[in-house]
Amino acid sequence: MVFVDGHYYAYRSFYAIASLTNSKGEPTNAAYGFASALLRMAEDLRPTHGAVIFDGGIPAERLATHPDYKANRKETPVALEQQFPLLHEVAVALGWPVLSVDQEEADDLIASYVQVADAKSCVVATNDKDLMVLVARGCKIYQPQSQGFALLGPPEVETKWGVPAEKVPELLALTGDSADNFPGVPGVGPKTAAKWILQHGTAEKVLAAAPAILPERFRPLLQASAGIVRRNRKMVELRTSIPLPRPIGELGLRPDPSRQVELFRRLEFKRFTREAEARLEAQAPRQADLFGR
Repeated sequence: MVFVDGHYYAYRSFYAIASLTNSKGEPTNAAYGFASALLRMAEDLRPTHGAVIFDGGIPAERLATHPDYKANRKETPVALEQQFPLLHEVAVALGWPVLSVDQEEADDLIASYVQVADAKSCVVATNDKDLMVLVARGCKIYQPQSQGFALLGPPEVETKWGVPAEKVPELLALTGDSADNFPGVPGVGPKTAAKWILQHGTAEKVLAAAPAILPERFRPLLQASAGIVRRNRKMVELRTSIPLPRPIGELGLRPDPSRQVELFRRLEFKRFTREAEARLEAQAPRQADLFGR
């Protein structure tokens, strides 16, 4: 079961390929990168079930907790905005269900699916810090590399963050997350926060230990930032009870080579068109055998 963080891969694809248009001058760089990413994922992981999950908005409770949440983010580039319908088409043609829930973030919908799945059979394709906590439940995080790919489990997450996967939200409560526009304790970086979390266990216990914390210069800063730390801890908590838009049993991957050929020809992706034509040709004998021809 593979869950793809759709917005992460949309932006990653858009910025990875600087400029690509079809003969009409329409931008296609994000669509090309997105198709490439999903095709590689299928080759690397051989999934039979999964979904591409997009943000549907920001939950009201997060905005109530922190009205400036994600307010620092620039407007989506027009050339990317124009391609979102194409990204959906690409995913569906390659067999992936495309899901989102109004006013819910992809992170929370992914976490809600993992909650009802066998977590040990789940892989999440993302680079999002908040989702690292799912590794503690048995998930793996998929990350492509120049040579092959990596599946991050508990040892890899701990090596990267300095704390066990289940403690990443505690660390983020102290450091904040500039990408989502919520600051942490002034001057506290991941290494210092990790040291405190390993010593004390949680961000709340770090606050309780503030009068004796080392280095000494952080004592007044921690005490003055207690409200921020508690707010951050609430902000990074994944919501795992979102009503699922489709039952998990209906998330089978059903690639459609004929649809791929039509789409990739329209987008003028020559290599992907040739590959889709080959898949379509390979499918024809199997269908003939099925009907006894």
